[in-house]
Amino acid sequence: MSKMQLDIVTPERLVYSDEVDMVITRAAAGDIGILPRHAPLVSPLGVTTVRVKKDGQEEKIAVSGGFLEVRPDKVTILAEEADLPGE
Repeated sequence: MSKMQLDIVTPERLVYSDEVDMVITRAAAGDIGILPRHAPLVSPLGVTTVRVKKDGQEEKIAVSGGFLEVRPDKVTILAEEADLPGE
């Protein structure tokens, strides 16, 4: 299965950066599942959870406000705040 780069960035730090299989989150128009080679998209984000699927595992990252940019090989989330599990 092909992968895509996911970067979650806040003004303070790079929260997450890795190659993943799928990203699921709530965009402005509703829930969205993003796979590699997805059509380009830009959407605002509110307070939401980003579900990251990688190698059969799922991780949840809390995001508060920002923007989602999708390109065929990369997803970038520019967030006001983001927290990994355990933070």
